[in-house]
Amino acid sequence: MHRFPAVLFLFGLAAPAGAQNVVLDEGEFHVTQAEGGVGTETFAIRRLGQGVDAYVIANAVIELDLPAGHEQVKPLLQTGPDLSFSRYQVEVAGADPVEIAVTSGDRRLLARTRSSRGEQEREFRAATGTVLLEHGVAHLYWFLSRMSEGDATTVLVPRTGAQGRIVLISVRPGPVRVAGAQHQARHVTFEMNGALHEVWYDSEDRVLRVEVPESGFLAERTIR
Repeated sequence: MHRFPAVLFLFGLAAPAGAQNVVLDEGEFHVTQAEGGVGTETFAIRRLGQGVDAYVIANAVIELDLPAGHEQVKPLLQTGPDLSFSRYQVEVAGADPVEIAVTSGDRRLLARTRSSRGEQEREFRAATGTVLLEHGVAHLYWFLSRMSEGDATTVLVPRTGAQGRIVLISVRPGPVRVAGAQHQARHVTFEMNGALHEVWYDSEDRVLRVEVPESGFLAERTIR
């Protein structure tokens, strides 16, 4: 399949020589999906640079065995030092390959999609504090870990083309099993467009487990 121009799909990710490169979180999830898919999500979240020049990069490789065959998903997100959205890309290889790039500017988000069905552009409102989630991607919930009970923010889901509000409706302590052992965690319930998203975080805001009962998605941390 054809590819987007390099300006869209190749971020300038290299930090200046001597700049800080701090790992904020990294690891792996075992994932299952309602349609019978199983696989892994290997990810890393890093802060590059210092001060006002700093930015955060989150990338992952998701390998899924689906009834229709193997699928590989490679999301890459860049935010500012305050975790505000900058740009995003995702490449999906498998039975239904697709490439999506999302950029921000002029109070809008522009999503460009290329697939076997052709090319499409779509605009979304660029609300202050917008965060990005994808169906079946667990590590992106790290970007919601700073929210408090009652907080709400705008969420964009590029692969489905959905934009809505996500609300943190409850926070409570509770145990969760991670890599065969039980750990104390912060159990957070989010609600978006009527669907609940259950997320367990550890004391350092690392995502340990994600459940979205409506879609049948489950991700469990395998490496801490």
